[in-house]
Amino acid sequence: MKKFINPVYITYIVLLTLAFVFSLSTWGQTIKRNGNTFIELPSDSSKVTKKSEAKKTDMIYIDSKGISYPIYLSSTGKAFIKKKSKRTGKEYRKYLPEVTKQLKK
Repeated sequence: MKKFINPVYITYIVLLTLAFVFSLSTWGQTIKRNGNTFIELPSDSSKVTKKSEAKKTDMIYIDSKGISYPIYLSSTGKAFIKKKSKRTGKEYRKYLPEVTKQLKK
């Protein structure tokens, strides 16, 4: 004879699981009220994934094709230039390790 699980237990387990999942989505959320507007403030974990701000220098980098780019310094002190991909059109950072070495001297 086959034993069946009581549907009350299944309902109880499903409700506990749903409550746990919904509590995770609101855990750690900081909201600021400004009149009738509610603004969600970034949590500490999102600050880690946020791209660090770069400082533009007065130095110029000229590549092998003769195109000049302004040099930026990252928050960790690494030199890079901003280039645009020909294929996708997205901007990316091209790091310059030789320039970084010369700046640290």
